[in-house]
Amino acid sequence: MARPPLELETWGKIRRTTVNGKPTAIAYLRGSDGVTRKMQRHGKTPADAERTLIRAMKARLSPASEDLSADTTVRQAAEKWLAEPERAELAIATVRRYTDILGTIVRNGFGSVRLGEATVPRVDRFLKSVTETNGPATAKTTRTLLQHVFGLAVRHGAIPSNPVRDVGKIVQPKKPVIAPDEHSIREMRALMRAYDSTPDKRGAKRTVDLGDLFDLYTGTGARTTEILGLRWQDVDLDALPHPTISIRGIVVLGADGKVFWQEHPKTDSSRRTLQLPAYAADVLTRRRIDSYCDWVFPSSVGTLRWPHNLRRNWREALAGTPYAEVTPRSLRKAVATRIRDVLGIVTAGEQLGHTSGSTVTRKHYTQPLAVGPDATSALDAFGQNRE
Repeated sequence: MARPPLELETWGKIRRTTVNGKPTAIAYLRGSDGVTRKMQRHGKTPADAERTLIRAMKARLSPASEDLSADTTVRQAAEKWLAEPERAELAIATVRRYTDILGTIVRNGFGSVRLGEATVPRVDRFLKSVTETNGPATAKTTRTLLQHVFGLAVRHGAIPSNPVRDVGKIVQPKKPVIAPDEHSIREMRALMRAYDSTPDKRGAKRTVDLGDLFDLYTGTGARTTEILGLRWQDVDLDALPHPTISIRGIVVLGADGKVFWQEHPKTDSSRRTLQLPAYAADVLTRRRIDSYCDWVFPSSVGTLRWPHNLRRNWREALAGTPYAEVTPRSLRKAVATRIRDVLGIVTAGEQLGHTSGSTVTRKHYTQPLAVGPDATSALDAFGQNRE
């Protein structure tokens, strides 16, 4: 009966002997390729020869520099995941956020833990501490990052399962979705136009065009990065039955702190063509006549506009008013709620560029219905044959 093979990545009994007058240790090693090899090493003494042989066999079994093992730290594994091809599918802003979390929260709180030490209880305690210190939103992002990192470790065979899968739920208090109504929209539009008409701190004419931007927000429900990334080649004022804009790219802040145009939007569903209501089309028609560069909403010098600058101007325009807490994202909610009420939730999600079938539009962008459905035809049965 043949002797059973050694288990994969193990060695057999070490035998001490003498070869050419030198103390020698010999053993058979079955590597990760399944091949069993005879290995031997010399030493000053038999014990030294055995120690040298064991080091050599461990070195042969240790993963290559591009592989992960149970002894790899979480920080090293995270850095490797950031270099993986799958990472290229993520938005630049997402990668920048993950990198920031890796360089601070993970590095300081969990980065030195080895993959083999990262049990479910340890990961759970770490995420709970992140929730307490940095808030549930950051904790959820950290959990997503670790989910990717440990998934990579599982694929490399460094650990048998992903410990993030079984951690406790991160509870984030729900904020009610409040969408500005038609009256509020009209008042805010007037405030934006008034802001545009006043001089800036230096006495110069403002060029921020908040009124026009406001009309594009309410006329499309598009994101700030999508509107600021519009080029005139993305605008078709002659389209029928209504003029259109096509979302093909967005404005992104790069790792170097400079803003640039990314040739794809946030998601595949975000790549869409939107028909414009008459008032938004009128804004673009007027701006097209006065345009002097490729961007629909450029900076004062004809370059891409920083979203941060826009948000600062926005806050200044609404400061001291009942709408001081309203943001451009609030207008996306107004658009979603209005379309939901008139055309349905599916159309609202398509307008905003949400993935088909997702609950994002319903949960985060539409104000809950204050009026119940018309169920009178069903309930009338309870009133039949009354005396």
